Amino acid sequence: MVGFTNSYNDKRWLEMAAAWVAEHDPALPWASATRKVFDLRGANGVNFLDDAGEYGVVVLFAIYNPPKHNAEFQRGLGRRRGQTSLATNHSRENWTARLSRTRAKYLFIFRRPDSVDGEWLGEIEHYEKQPDSTGVFGVSIYRLKCV
Repeated sequence: MVGFTNSYNDKRWLEMAAAWVAEHDPALPWASATRKVFDLRGANGVNFLDDAGEYGVVVLFAIYNPPKHNAEFQRGLGRRRGQTSLATNHSRENWTARLSRTRAKYLFIFRRPDSVDGEWLGEIEHYEKQPDSTGVFGVSIYRLKCV
């Protein structure tokens, strides 16, 4: 769980991911799965982009993503507090490469208007993008291809 803060929205998004898995892959042990939280913010923040682990499912919770050549992007780089925190290695290339290396069966990318989404990510190696759920708080879902 990347960017999970236990907020109301994060809890609802997690419920949405669970419902999707229950409908599309009921054999996946969602309820009993071990959960690891990556949150860049705070003194003990952990940068998912620097992690090398493999996971069954990866869920991104509205990862802040201002336009790259914008002042907000520059201010956010390296910030460890608040909703506008950005990893110093935040880039489309680093996100798609890291997500591919997780080897997760499913990737859920929950979004707000100013966050990472399936359109920005585009294709992810080894993954097939599912139809997007539209709306302000939509989701992009990727399924691992049989490789």
